[in-house]
Amino acid sequence: MHNSSLQKIRQFFKPHMALVVPLLIVLIILFGWLSYRSSPLYIFGGLGVTTLTMVIFRNPWHGLYLLAFFLPFERIGSYDIAGSTVRPSQITALLALLSALFYYMSTKKFSLPKLPILAPMGIFIVVQLFGLLNAPNLQRSLLVTAFIIFTFSIALLVPFLLTTKTHLRILLGFLFNSLLLVGLFGLFQFAGDLAGLPPEITGLRELYTKEILGFPRVQSTALEPLYFANYLLIPLSILLSLFFARSKEFHPLIIVGLLGLGLINLVLTVARGGYIAFALSAVLIVGYYFIERKLLTWRNMWYLFLGLTVSLIIVSQVLDFQEVSQKFTEHVLGIFNGASYSERVEMFEVANLAWLEHPLVGIGSGSFGPYESAHPYVIPEHGWRIVNNEYLEILAENGVFGLITMLTLFLIVLIRSLKAIFRATDPFIRAVLIGAFAAFSGTLLQYNTFSILYIVHIWFLIGFLIALQNMVFSKKQ
Repeated sequence: MHNSSLQKIRQFFKPHMALVVPLLIVLIILFGWLSYRSSPLYIFGGLGVTTLTMVIFRNPWHGLYLLAFFLPFERIGSYDIAGSTVRPSQITALLALLSALFYYMSTKKFSLPKLPILAPMGIFIVVQLFGLLNAPNLQRSLLVTAFIIFTFSIALLVPFLLTTKTHLRILLGFLFNSLLLVGLFGLFQFAGDLAGLPPEITGLRELYTKEILGFPRVQSTALEPLYFANYLLIPLSILLSLFFARSKEFHPLIIVGLLGLGLINLVLTVARGGYIAFALSAVLIVGYYFIERKLLTWRNMWYLFLGLTVSLIIVSQVLDFQEVSQKFTEHVLGIFNGASYSERVEMFEVANLAWLEHPLVGIGSGSFGPYESAHPYVIPEHGWRIVNNEYLEILAENGVFGLITMLTLFLIVLIRSLKAIFRATDPFIRAVLIGAFAAFSGTLLQYNTFSILYIVHIWFLIGFLIALQNMVFSKKQ
């Protein structure tokens, strides 16, 4: 009995687990000190991080799955510490990186996956370092540069861990469960605000309550509706592709139900960029399956009819079209008018001036806000402003070299994805690859309407695509 117990303990504490003990000690001391000095809430945060650490260091693949789950928890679920916002996805990604590193060091089983984006990433980082010489606020630029490098590492981590169809199936299960949770919360957020619940309960920022436009804009757990809409591209595109591919990995009713829930939330974000992006994603998916002659089937038509009917019924019950339809239409179609458009044009002009000052390597990552501000070291009341166009922001902050390098990275991902789609033999992997490719294409289009390069779920998607491509090219299907 004694030997049996020792054996179980040894099995749990694998060799690489010993490396986590000092980290746990530091975490316990740190959060204990913080809870004593500031808020008891840090105790719960510390317990959560400690639990995450134990789970992820037990198996680095747990970190991959939990990262997929935590992707949309950008605002709700995050906490501000020392002027920086710490999010569950960031903590999970960091722990997964450390766990994978310790795992491969202890097991000495290491095979380098194909990473075609590694070279452009390295060049972009070098460009960033040169751009620091021109930064108006060096401290912020260093911080943003570190964030960008960290999110790059997420795109490199995913291909290391996502190597088999089994891993893929489990990861999608976590991704879809996360969609279910944030989607239901989004509906509560919308209905709760219409019913008069305060923002402290609904979780809506005051900028997106019904007091502004006459109807609430759903942001769920994300920072803003447009970021939530961008996240929704990933699960929605994959689900739509699985639906048309008639995948047997997930039940059709589950796929249709989640599609309907996600689409309702996408509509309720009232994010024009998100609408346009998903329209492109849907066109790419529908176009592929139309060519494959898998689109117009009685099964597809029935489930689509059922999903659309249920979605319309739900929307009609929570939305009074007579009161808000006119404002809704004006907001969605008012692309070239209003305060939002005027602000974007103004920021575009400022970005152009910044680029002209340092056209080759830019003014430094994260420097647009300080450059535009009245004083580069004084944060404006509503925070640093952004360009609201990723390509212009890269041009201003990283110059021509940075923009060309990043566009090269995007093209590598797109072209390699297309090659993998037409070479894939496993229907499930091909369907997921088509959906992820469409989501990334939509994201590149939506990049014309927002501009933060270090968004975790976008670089997770890039790594996810590289992992799927590697599965196809290595014939692990």
